[in-house]
Amino acid sequence: MALKYHLVQRLDKSKDAAAGSKLYYGQIRAQQKLEFNKLCEIIASYSTASRGDVMLVIDGLLYVMRQHLENGEVVQVGDFGNFRMLAGSKGTAVADDFTTSLFKKGRIVFTPGPMLKEVTAKPKFEKIVPITSSGNSGSGSDRPEIE
Repeated sequence: MALKYHLVQRLDKSKDAAAGSKLYYGQIRAQQKLEFNKLCEIIASYSTASRGDVMLVIDGLLYVMRQHLENGEVVQVGDFGNFRMLAGSKGTAVADDFTTSLFKKGRIVFTPGPMLKEVTAKPKFEKIVPITSSGNSGSGSDRPEIE
């Protein structure tokens, strides 16, 4: 399978670009979403675990990850990768003026492991071809006409 992309035109922000010049960029477009239940079903089909067992294990993983991320630990999930918490803050001129209220919203950073790095190394791409209507009578309506 290949990643689907379409072209978008944006301003050229390179330092030598002429004012108002634009370039075309490829933008990846997801074709569908794999829902959690379906993911668990697929995983179960590759193992002796049932879909419910897989869901239970993933729920347990999330519970444990949350606890350890809140404690500032890096959570390694095998070849899948690592998760860690980050949070930036506003600065103060004097160290004694700093309080924890100056921290911004935290975020979780994911660093892919060897297996996922391999996936991202050399992806294949396929351009999305826009659907054009053929044989249009020229009426301009996309609804069927009832006579």
